[in-house]
Amino acid sequence: MIHDPERGPLVKQAFEMYGTGLHTKRKVLVTINAAGLRTVKGKPLTDQAIDSMLRNPVYAGWLQVKGWGERQRGDFEPLVSQDVFDRVQAILSGKRVSVMPRLRSHPDFPLRHFVKCGCCGRPLTASWAKGRTKRHGYYRCQNRECPGVHVRKENLERGFVELLERMQPKPGYLKLFSEIVLDVWKEKQAQNVMLTTSLKHHIEDLNRRKEQLEDSFIYEKAIDRETYQRQLDKLNEQIVLAEMQERDAKLEGYDVEGVLNFADHVILNAARLWTEFSSDQKQRLQKVLFPQGVTFADGIYKTTETCLIFKLLQESKGEKSGLVPPPGIELGSAV
Repeated sequence: MIHDPERGPLVKQAFEMYGTGLHTKRKVLVTINAAGLRTVKGKPLTDQAIDSMLRNPVYAGWLQVKGWGERQRGDFEPLVSQDVFDRVQAILSGKRVSVMPRLRSHPDFPLRHFVKCGCCGRPLTASWAKGRTKRHGYYRCQNRECPGVHVRKENLERGFVELLERMQPKPGYLKLFSEIVLDVWKEKQAQNVMLTTSLKHHIEDLNRRKEQLEDSFIYEKAIDRETYQRQLDKLNEQIVLAEMQERDAKLEGYDVEGVLNFADHVILNAARLWTEFSSDQKQRLQKVLFPQGVTFADGIYKTTETCLIFKLLQESKGEKSGLVPPPGIELGSAV
């Protein structure tokens, strides 16, 4: 099998979009349909079609016969990497958390289902209660038999903001981290430029060989039609593959320094931004910073996993200054 030069890049885009965890399946469907991806019958993809496509192992280079329960590696170039395919399967199966929040929470309770009870581990629920003069919001454990958490909305949310403030790295550490990332990016950029140049020369060579083959068949009559067609198909396949590799090697069209500056701004101002964001934006931010959520009990927040950049910066601070995380913050290994 060879890659379809028109549909292939769009299918790959769908896998990569969904694999980031930043987009819902519906968003991916709308995007690739708008980009022109169609079924073999020329129709836009449906919800069922994209679900089937994202689960199909053939795009990662595997052949599987239904009912046999086994799959074998095909002798063709995968359209998507195994890592991307595995991330997509993990999100589809619920084994990997998507950054996109499931908006089960009331807009008034952004930490609902995100914060877990520190006693039993169940996600907190939340609701309004009518007081003498006004309503009061409460977060509480879903387990009625667990007396672990029953806290006022303003207290739990103020505690979360204080957690973000305590975890905020110093600007100096973040600047150093950004410089390291930028250095790695520039090195990768140089490698990609070299690879793109090499692939470009390879494509030019393949096209020259194709012209020579056509001359041998059409003008010189040096080869028969069967040999010509076989060699032509082989060259066309090699050209398509090389062109796809060249596209993959080209750098993305975004400003990495601009992205780093934006990331710096978010990390250095996470607490303030969380208070200013809408409910939807708050859920996105907290899910990025704490992929596995946080726990709360006895007035203390604890974390088992933070986003990678927080982990690296916290470890750097600990190594250089001997500091330990503040009470109530237990930094675990990031996945």
